[in-house]
Amino acid sequence: METSINNTSEQVIPEAELPLLPFTYERTFDPKQAAYQEWRISRISFVGKKNEPKTDDQIVEAVKRKREGTDWFLLEYWRKKGLPQEQLEFLVGERPITIYNYSQEKPFTDEHVTRMQKALGELASRFPQVVDKIRWVLIDDIAHASGFGDPENYPLNGETMPQWHAFRYLPRGMELMPHRVGAASNFEGTFIHEMTHLIDRDFEDEWAEKFKWNWCIYYPDEWETRPTPDGKDKKFFNKQTNEMSPQGQFSLQPDQCVTYYARQNMDEDICDSMVAYVYDPDLLKTVSSDKFDILARHDAKKDYPKVTTERVPKEEIKLPEIKPETIRYYIEEPEATR
Repeated sequence: METSINNTSEQVIPEAELPLLPFTYERTFDPKQAAYQEWRISRISFVGKKNEPKTDDQIVEAVKRKREGTDWFLLEYWRKKGLPQEQLEFLVGERPITIYNYSQEKPFTDEHVTRMQKALGELASRFPQVVDKIRWVLIDDIAHASGFGDPENYPLNGETMPQWHAFRYLPRGMELMPHRVGAASNFEGTFIHEMTHLIDRDFEDEWAEKFKWNWCIYYPDEWETRPTPDGKDKKFFNKQTNEMSPQGQFSLQPDQCVTYYARQNMDEDICDSMVAYVYDPDLLKTVSSDKFDILARHDAKKDYPKVTTERVPKEEIKLPEIKPETIRYYIEEPEATR
């Protein structure tokens, strides 16, 4: 993923000035007491290459990367930004969700609040399992280039970060312009689409059986490689339609895809169909009543939950507390050295 250089934050903390995390790393010789286990010599080897033993310092660094990768607020990427510009506390029923906005140029307006409440309410009443997977919404101040070199057809608006129970909005995703599923704003459509990626496996078996997605073979008389619109990469393009195949998977019923974006693979089709199911069900019924029926069968159809929002005063904004911790690790030594 490529990043642009238009970092708009004014609170960026130089790496050299980042406070040290309050973690102490301690080796233990009892594996039962260890939070992490490392091998002195890697068990993964390549033909013709001998694995060299890792030093103690290398092992400690590996353990640190693992521990500091367990929470988003421990990562250097976010710590360097300093305190966010805004903090909002949402409550979906009894489920808390905190929004941290790091962008000065993209404030979280009252309109965003109203639309986020709707999106959360819709998900919680229809597919409550997905709301249980999110705790943080992070609004980044750095734009990222399209992963396929085509920002018009394949823009990058946001992403779920399931390992951290977080969702990240990129600057474009905050826009209230129409989403490609036009009944939703880009802000709402991005959230519903990306959150559906957390549960798209719930629908994949039915989707694959009904809509026959398949992997493409690039026959040279039909396909050729061309530069992407941004000129930074090359992808396969169909000679007749001039359409790019960014990932090589195709629906055998493309006319039943609710958007152009949905045609790139089955999971993107599921996610854009979900946006239409929530915001424009008549459109989805018209394009593909079968897709509507699959989503409807999984719809919990629960009562709409109460969704409340509280803005934290600027002077009271704070990040999750990082408490002192002793992290014990165990080194698996080679047999000969035991």
